[in-house]
Amino acid sequence: MDERIKLKEKVQHGTLMFPINVYENLFWYQSSYLLPHWHDEFEIVYLEKGSASFSIDGQEYILSPRQFLFISCGSIHSGKAIDCPEAYAIVFNLNMLCSQEPDICKTKYIKPVEERKVLVPNLIEDTFLEMLIFDLIKTWKEKNYGYELYIKSNLFLIFYHLFNKGYVVESSINREFNSKLEKIKAALDYINSNYSDSLSIEKLSKITSLSKYYFCRLFKEITSLTPIDYINKLRIEKAIELLKNTNLSISEIAFEVGFNNVSYFIKIFKEYVGITPLQYKKKDTI
Repeated sequence: MDERIKLKEKVQHGTLMFPINVYENLFWYQSSYLLPHWHDEFEIVYLEKGSASFSIDGQEYILSPRQFLFISCGSIHSGKAIDCPEAYAIVFNLNMLCSQEPDICKTKYIKPVEERKVLVPNLIEDTFLEMLIFDLIKTWKEKNYGYELYIKSNLFLIFYHLFNKGYVVESSINREFNSKLEKIKAALDYINSNYSDSLSIEKLSKITSLSKYYFCRLFKEITSLTPIDYINKLRIEKAIELLKNTNLSISEIAFEVGFNNVSYFIKIFKEYVGITPLQYKKKDTI
């Protein structure tokens, strides 16, 4: 099996028959971060209240209420809360808009977007698009009979408007940038599959065939985090899952997620979450 396929995100967004999901909570408990990640699905982020910043392939955007972002297939993206954001993520497989038979919509519009031959700008100010996205989220939450029909037709309307108004442009991303992106994806994949093991900058830089200095610089440029920050934040997320779902001790959890020093684990946990692991566990069981 191709190693890249094996390491890809394993989350199923929606179902095989309706491959779309709307996520209502983008920022995990008592954390202001949405860790850098990527997937083959297209994504629309919508901010209903508050403010938040998002990074997409190294480009930073700050969203205010009722603003939205388009995230192309395969883009590395992350987020950070600024002021109590209520953010939604609409994540869907573009194949849900394609028929099995020869299809001009698939060939002329959808596949070029999926293959990044054309790009949808990340940030667009457009009241009609905002209305469509808001209505899609509302319909998803209500789930009235026939809601799948509306959501699918809504997505077609969104792409019709994007193409009709000239927002979609020929891809200006060159091969050099794509190569950089793939190297950081490889590092992210490796970290996510081996976070409980000993990880070093030297090991990660070898995986990407980059010098240690350039790897760290490129990782920060694309994800807005240092490799060590990313590893620590990921380990804390995994620790929170274990605190909530198991009876393991604090020291057992520390070693389970890759920390070889319990005191350091407690220090990093408190730094990112605001309370100690023990306080979190007690709070979660109340």
